[in-house]
Amino acid sequence: MSLSCNAVSNPSFETGILAPWHPSAINVAKINNGAIAYSGDYYLDLQTAVGNRGNTISQGLRNLKPHMEYKFSVQAQVPSPSGSEYCSVYVYMGRNATIGSIASAQLFNFGEWTEVTGSYVPKRENDILSIVAACDSEDSSVTGHILFDDISFIGDDCAYGLV
Repeated sequence: MSLSCNAVSNPSFETGILAPWHPSAINVAKINNGAIAYSGDYYLDLQTAVGNRGNTISQGLRNLKPHMEYKFSVQAQVPSPSGSEYCSVYVYMGRNATIGSIASAQLFNFGEWTEVTGSYVPKRENDILSIVAACDSEDSSVTGHILFDDISFIGDDCAYGLV
């Protein structure tokens, strides 16, 4: 599978910068490097919001093929120790998290990478991919962190080598 099959730009944050990803709030998304990365040298650290609410990173995807199934995958980790009881990852396409839902997972295994997967059939050539990180804690003033690496959104024609 070639890198050009992935509709996501900067999927592993190996550029060392966040662009073209856009965070939902200022200073909540940081690109870090180190051995903790799932692959390569860099990963995203997305801080969750106080009050057990989520923060989001989004990216506009272009040249999608409407009515073709795309497979989504991301590696996610809650670093240990965490002040949270558990954290959640929600992934959706478009502006409606319910209608455009792609994947979701609750993360209980802190300090371990977990693959979150799903699929989606776009209706338009251009759309917005959003990944939400939220952590739950009895103390609503606690903010959590979820690490992300290796994000992919790949159409079925690429997955089977037909491109």
